[in-house]
Amino acid sequence: MDADVTIGLFPLALVVLPGESVPLHIFEERYKRLVGECRDGETEFGIVLVDEESNLSVVGCTVVVGAIIEELDDGRMNIMVEGRRRFRIDDLWEPDDPESDYLRASVDFVEDDEEGSERTRESAAEAFVELLEATGVPGGEIPEGDAPLSFRLAGAVDFGPEVKQTLLESLSESERLVTLAAAFRALTPQAEEQRKRAEAIRGNGKGD
Repeated sequence: MDADVTIGLFPLALVVLPGESVPLHIFEERYKRLVGECRDGETEFGIVLVDEESNLSVVGCTVVVGAIIEELDDGRMNIMVEGRRRFRIDDLWEPDDPESDYLRASVDFVEDDEEGSERTRESAAEAFVELLEATGVPGGEIPEGDAPLSFRLAGAVDFGPEVKQTLLESLSESERLVTLAAAFRALTPQAEEQRKRAEAIRGNGKGD
């Protein structure tokens, strides 16, 4: 682990994985400030999952502002952020004025204990491509990037925050790949059935 650093936090009901691009709508003053400071300084801030009772997850992911899609006169923004590094929260600092300032945390950056075998990488990649084909995407390609394969694959499928948080917290690439391969294979029959129904509906609409 790297030494402690302090970053600004953006608690959300979503999880961002390393290498994943996610759109955000920024409208609260405190997060306008956070995004503005990080954009101007080209620095990272942390996105961390928060539940309905405002409890923060211990592990989150830093992001950088990849693009400003739209910036309105009142300071609201639609932006794209890109996931970078996983972190574990050590300490939290509440702002004096939570309306205008943001939460900060002392964090450690975490890394995997192992990289995963060629066998697990191939199995997960094959299952991912099979799922894409079942949805009607022939010749599906593996998402490219510098992030571990598991995060690139998981970021391309809508698993929901709970599953993604489990993946984010795992320090085993092999474990994540095995989990994803099983999930992709479980989803494939359902995806294929949905595709067939959609094709049948379109065919009926054309009078076939």
